Amino acid sequence: MAQGLQARTGEQFPDIPIQNLINAPIKSVSLNKPQNKIYILNIWGTWCSPCLPEMDTLAKLQLANLSTIQVIGLSDDTPERLHTYLKKKPSKIWLASDTSGFFYELFGLAYVGQSIIINPKGKIVALVKSDSINQQMIDRLIKGEAIRSSGETKKEKLSGNADPFAVDSTLNHSFSLRGYMQGQPSGSKRYLDKGAYRKRRISFTNATILGLYSNAFGIVSQKQLVYELPEKEVSNYENKETLYSLDLLVKQEDKDSLMSILQKNLLLNLPVKARIEYRVIPVYALVNKSYKAIESAKNELSYSFSGRGYDATGAKMADFAESYLTNELALPVIDETGLDKRYDIKTNVEMRTKDGIMKSINDIGLDVVKKEKKMKILVFYK
Repeated sequence: MAQGLQARTGEQFPDIPIQNLINAPIKSVSLNKPQNKIYILNIWGTWCSPCLPEMDTLAKLQLANLSTIQVIGLSDDTPERLHTYLKKKPSKIWLASDTSGFFYELFGLAYVGQSIIINPKGKIVALVKSDSINQQMIDRLIKGEAIRSSGETKKEKLSGNADPFAVDSTLNHSFSLRGYMQGQPSGSKRYLDKGAYRKRRISFTNATILGLYSNAFGIVSQKQLVYELPEKEVSNYENKETLYSLDLLVKQEDKDSLMSILQKNLLLNLPVKARIEYRVIPVYALVNKSYKAIESAKNELSYSFSGRGYDATGAKMADFAESYLTNELALPVIDETGLDKRYDIKTNVEMRTKDGIMKSINDIGLDVVKKEKKMKILVFYK
């Protein structure tokens, strides 16, 4: 059933109970059966920073409409993480754990922070972005008025070659720049694993000009971006004409220059240009308080991170600061720990807020302090 089912207005909610309710008077609920309330099934996660203020808003709406609606927050968090959340944010919203992401896949959602609205007859009224839910919408739902769906589901990927650029592995080098590619997700891939393309190929599908240049010049923080033209000319996912797909393969002897070659190709071929300047801006410095510096057995970086934290082997502190913390905090983060070896670094973020991130790094003996420093700035212009 999880293949192809989409939330559509007028359909009955699937005959599958929502289980693992952790703070409700019942352990499970079947939303396809007649109820005496409107149900709002919010798909969220404690690891999703935009989801947290949305849950705060839904909690207020729940209190204001106790007799007419019931919000259920369904996430892939474990029950333990949800209990931790409730201790910090007590709520009348029912929370349920769906660690397999079954309902997310069942409705083919494109991302979390979306809600499925079910009327008292068990029919799906709409799929909406959770930040669009307000009292006016609740009032319309109570009156039985139609609600426009604003949510997004996954676009079916076109079948065919797994490599959308069909690059021949025997090629010495190649470059391809295209526009929007139907049926491909927005994303990028850098080939770091063993194989013919190792460290000498990078691909983008349906990327913005902002994403291309930021990746090429190693810019992570929004605070390091300056626009000398309307921002929508640089980043606008709503306009497919401004999205690009790119593939670059360099010669084996040029693999260490992959990103500089990418920069040159972007400057030659894109309608918007970019340049690097250096300006003094606020930053965070990552410092060592009591970190137990045990060197990694790995001499190459392997890492992943999400809203739940950072998990890496063979990582330098600069990798942790620049690739992860800069992405999570409001300012660029630079390494001033004095730790210059490779380490295995793992953090656990209980809730994806600034306090949650800070606690996770404090827990492993690190901290950040605010200061000002001359930093690389990416300036967009024509």
